[in-house]
Amino acid sequence: MSGGYRFARFQLVPTVGQLVFRARCEVCEEMGPRVETGDAAMMWVVFHWEDHPDHTVYRELSSTPYVVELRS
Repeated sequence: MSGGYRFARFQLVPTVGQLVFRARCEVCEEMGPRVETGDAAMMWVVFHWEDHPDHTVYRELSSTPYVVELRS
C-alpha cells in the first residue's frame, strides 16, 4: 500500500487502529463475524463447512482503518 489516496480536496490516510478480519463463503456469500485476527476468521470457515460440506471455497477479508485529511 502506498501510504494513502490523494484527491483534489482531501486525502485518505491509513490511521492507527486495529485491522478487522472476516471470512466469506464464495458459494453462498454468507459472511462470518468481524474478528480481530485472521485465524479467528478462519474458525468460522470450519463451522460453516461442517454445516455445508459442499461449500469448499472461502475468502479471507481484512480492512484497514483510514482517516480523511483535508488538503490545503
